[in-house]
Amino acid sequence: MAGLFALLVVLVLGAVVVLVAQGSIAVPIGDVLRILTGQDVESPVSRTIVLDARLPKVVAGLLAGAALAVGGAQMQTLFRNPLADPFVLGVSSGAILGAAVVILGTSGVGWLSGLGVVSQLGVTGAAVAGAGGVLLIALGIARRVGDPVVVLVVGVMLGYLAGAVVDMLVYYTDPDRLQALATFTRGSVRNVTWNELQVVAASCAVVLGLSVFLAQPLNALLLGDRYAGSLGINVRRVHFLSLAGVAVLSGITTAYCGAIGFVGLAAPHLARGLLRTADHRVVLPASALIGAVIVLVAEYVAGGNGLTRTSLPLNSVTAFVGAPVILWVLLSGRARRQA
Repeated sequence: MAGLFALLVVLVLGAVVVLVAQGSIAVPIGDVLRILTGQDVESPVSRTIVLDARLPKVVAGLLAGAALAVGGAQMQTLFRNPLADPFVLGVSSGAILGAAVVILGTSGVGWLSGLGVVSQLGVTGAAVAGAGGVLLIALGIARRVGDPVVVLVVGVMLGYLAGAVVDMLVYYTDPDRLQALATFTRGSVRNVTWNELQVVAASCAVVLGLSVFLAQPLNALLLGDRYAGSLGINVRRVHFLSLAGVAVLSGITTAYCGAIGFVGLAAPHLARGLLRTADHRVVLPASALIGAVIVLVAEYVAGGNGLTRTSLPLNSVTAFVGAPVILWVLLSGRARRQA
């Protein structure tokens, strides 16, 4: 098990260095290592490229992948549903709705172009506002009801409602503006700046920090709420903290990086399959490392540095690369159980 964790750490570090080195202007890996370790290099241009242009997006991808994976593991345990992911509460759909309002409604002769406050809010600000609105509704219901199944259904319904509104906006808008919305919804960390990274890092740190506190209670929840309650665990509090942390994360990451799908669903299954355990004290850190690897590798391919020389949607690459791996893990595990 220690060897697997060491391998995952090496993969993450290697992916970071390769992503920072590769691009339209290649930077030698030796120079990248010297810059990242604070040493001097001959070319100041290389330092600017590494520190200002590429490192923010790489760190954002690493943090988003790790936190989405940890959030997915929590949601799968909380809802006892192997298909749950950080976006089940519909918060990401709210973020997309907010972005769609600005992208489709304020440009040129858009129907909101006369509202300066909406235009000044910007795509990211509107996405945060949309995610916050859905978040308040979902958490309000979670606090009042306390039943994860009801919260799950409400989250799915909120996601459908937000998606329906976006579809209506798309239907009545100028087709020329649809490309910007499509780009947003497909996920990307390429445009994240250092200032934006501070917000992304804070939200990811909340989920990763909560995961340390919640690992043991989540282990108890694997055996049922009644069993966890008999151990003195405040089940309702654990539910609320998990839902709140993951909901904030999904909204912020969608607002700044787009909807990075699949990672929160796939990474926990990979962690359980590779480690052959459901212990969250092991699964959560393994999921974080696997999620970071998935996003960084997918960004390498999607950015035109891997299999193709054209930029691809990050969501498409994560699904294309990860889905066969998940199927292999699940089918091989089933075959071992039947043997």
